[in-house]
Amino acid sequence: MIEARDRQSGVEIAWHGLTNVVDVVTRENSHPYEVVEAEVYHKVKRPNDFGVIEEVFIEDPEFKRLVATDDWMPVGDPYGSSYHPSDISKFWEIIRLGFGDTPHQILSAGSVENRSKIFASIKVSDGFRIRDREFTDYISLIDSFDKSTSMWALYSSVCVVCQNTLKMAMASGNTIGKAKHTAMLDVNVQRLIDAIDAFAGTSATFQQMLNQAVQTPCSRDEARAWIVGLEGRNADRMTNGLLQKTARMVELFEMGKGNEGNSRLDAFSAVTDFHSHESSNRLGRDSQYLTSEFGASAQTKTLMATRFTQDWATNVKRGEGLLNKDVALTA
Repeated sequence: MIEARDRQSGVEIAWHGLTNVVDVVTRENSHPYEVVEAEVYHKVKRPNDFGVIEEVFIEDPEFKRLVATDDWMPVGDPYGSSYHPSDISKFWEIIRLGFGDTPHQILSAGSVENRSKIFASIKVSDGFRIRDREFTDYISLIDSFDKSTSMWALYSSVCVVCQNTLKMAMASGNTIGKAKHTAMLDVNVQRLIDAIDAFAGTSATFQQMLNQAVQTPCSRDEARAWIVGLEGRNADRMTNGLLQKTARMVELFEMGKGNEGNSRLDAFSAVTDFHSHESSNRLGRDSQYLTSEFGASAQTKTLMATRFTQDWATNVKRGEGLLNKDVALTA
């Protein structure tokens, strides 16, 4: 979906072969235009002063649309007064202010779908490998002019270079912050900048935590107790549902992809894998994605990642206490 008016600039050629390869990705070589508001007109038939029916254009009293300043062609769909679009300048200002003095490199930026969606992917570290797992840090900023998405910053292992990778990043990434296109857009943008600024420097801390986790032995029994304590943090006794969920995560601890069943990192990965891919028992096609990225599973993953080391002993103790109680015969 890189169409005639679109461009993807990057420091290396992407899989589609359409990359404008540059040494440094900038606004000028990625989005060399601005979007500005323009009137929307309707063609109607009505009599002129002589009573002759003719076609005339009248301005819509409510709807506007965006046009690009390089070719003055439409960008995105018409919108009403409740929608407050952003622009190219604000998009790049968020990148500048959000990353500040944090070392980073913009790897890719551009647009898809006839400029209706814009994106930039920024590398915040060179990535790292722990055992057989490779971690690559990208923060991607996306926005749309067709009302399909908020201005959105997310953290994932996907570098956006086209519509497919844009969808992959949106589906698999962790949300850092969003700015909805409402009357509060400027306030929301400042919150988004603050969220990126706070998050951009966490990569080294995350790497340190995972390195410590892979070096810390963990038995099957300890992993089981920790998982029960984490998953049963709001429970006063075990249930059949909690037992079944725990049993599956213990399987992932021992046999999940890249796991060896002997470290805290294996326990971390077991919970992450379960809540990313298996936690929903609903039949809806999007139910797993929704809970993984926005619902209960997203909350569990966030709590685990942010309090992993600090809460380990507390979760183990709570889990042992729950395991020593009788199981309640409820789901």
